[in-house]
Amino acid sequence: MLEQRIEEYLKTKQPRAEGLTVSNLVRIPGGASRETWSFDARWNEQGKDVSRGFVLRRDPDASLLDTDRDVEFRAMAVVRSQGVPVPEMHWLETDRRWLERPFFVMERIEGCETSPQKLLYDPTYVRVHPQIAAAFVDILARIHAVDWRALGLSAIGGLGAPPDPDRCAETEIAKWQSVVDQEALEPQPVLRAAFSWLRRNQPPPAQRVVLVHADYRTGNFLCNAQGEIKAMLDWEMVHLGDPLEDVAWACIRPWRWSGDERIGGLMERSEFYRRYEEASGLKVNEEAIRFWEVLGNLKLAAIFLTGGRSFCQGRTASIIMAVLARNIGRLEMEIMDLMGV
Repeated sequence: MLEQRIEEYLKTKQPRAEGLTVSNLVRIPGGASRETWSFDARWNEQGKDVSRGFVLRRDPDASLLDTDRDVEFRAMAVVRSQGVPVPEMHWLETDRRWLERPFFVMERIEGCETSPQKLLYDPTYVRVHPQIAAAFVDILARIHAVDWRALGLSAIGGLGAPPDPDRCAETEIAKWQSVVDQEALEPQPVLRAAFSWLRRNQPPPAQRVVLVHADYRTGNFLCNAQGEIKAMLDWEMVHLGDPLEDVAWACIRPWRWSGDERIGGLMERSEFYRRYEEASGLKVNEEAIRFWEVLGNLKLAAIFLTGGRSFCQGRTASIIMAVLARNIGRLEMEIMDLMGV
């Protein structure tokens, strides 16, 4: 029983906790790249009753993307120390004897919402959209200002060394083309034409190499009814690169949840650019954004291909993996539109 196994694990991490029990274990929807579970823990410590909520992120049997939970855990712990809002990270566990697969445990932040639908349509959150939009941009600028060299993150993202400013684009092209080459179940002519277009239309060198969140969007943060973003989530693709990669990813059509041109359903594109330039001190080059939007759509298609192959090969029975792969055609239409085809 998973609840009992988590309980046994926590007892080893908190030896002074007496009578520790775990309850209310619930799987949080989503989390296609990691299983996400919420639970409560209660214990007595030095005569005082303690009750705390936790979130556990466990590697799944098969996922949309194979990522390193060590990188996610470390990145979140480091940026939290720099004032970027993320949950407090507690324990990283790679020993499979506890829960069969590696996992980590972090704090659960109460009283917040992450669903794009609620954030964009529930009157409680609609009235604070201006505050959410301001926080969304401010936090992105804070992430991009993190001194990754001083914090020992020079090798984060699996490259072994940070990319040069003029190599950020090529590095990401190669990374995602490799995923498509490995995961595609059919020829994928549109995606392959897009990779050729990207190589012919690379942007100027990055203004500076920054910590790139790589999945920065509405739906990946926890927000309260006052419009405060209390935590930015899902750091599993974090790496070093061009800051405009994050800016463009937030702009791609799949994350314009309201079905219009507002970025993240929160603000007009021109406002997003203006706010980001003011907060970061960097310039938004619209042709560079176009490049990164094409790459962003390709990246999402590559992730969906990974899920589709996992389903077809029987590594997962999750219908989500199969259904997401059906969305690649929509991404191809967006890619062709961005390329002017």
